[in-house]
Amino acid sequence: MQRVSQATVLRHWLRLECAKPETPDLAVESLSERAALDHLLDCKPGAAAFVWRDAPVRWYRTTLSPEAFARLRVIEGPEGMLWQSLSSDGTVVGAARCVAGGDPDALAAETGVDVGRVLDFRENPPDEPLVLARREGCEPPFVADGNYRATARALALVETGEYDPVEAYLGVCSQPVLEPLRQRACALVRRALGRWPR
Repeated sequence: MQRVSQATVLRHWLRLECAKPETPDLAVESLSERAALDHLLDCKPGAAAFVWRDAPVRWYRTTLSPEAFARLRVIEGPEGMLWQSLSSDGTVVGAARCVAGGDPDALAAETGVDVGRVLDFRENPPDEPLVLARREGCEPPFVADGNYRATARALALVETGEYDPVEAYLGVCSQPVLEPLRQRACALVRRALGRWPR
């Protein structure tokens, strides 16, 4: 793994967003890190929220091993919605298995995921790095950006058994240890002093 700056990752992610037809053109390279994050949060408020919510985030560029790719989780979200409903086990490979064994139109209607786009990417996979995130520790990362591309790569793996290495930016978020401890201590003190809010 190679350490990279947050600005590098934000600009990469924002360039991918700006390539979409519905997104206005933006001079991404001239943006400061703060401006890039602001624009990214405007485009992807749910997917990019961890960048400011879990700051500071340490970023790395890496090539995923077959084992790491197999554990990769789809984007976090409410259970039973979009990517979570497409994957029986919450992994990208689980989503690919569902696509491989199902009717694309029925799956799209049932889950809200554009399964046709996954199939298009399988035929012509973009070579852009995924954006992944995980908390410190050993839990597998989730895909913050690139669920379609990752699922297309996983679909090729499910169908052929061959893994084509995947590049990614990995954000490692610190575990929120001190703030929950502070909140619990304050609650205990308030309770002990009889100042528990009603």
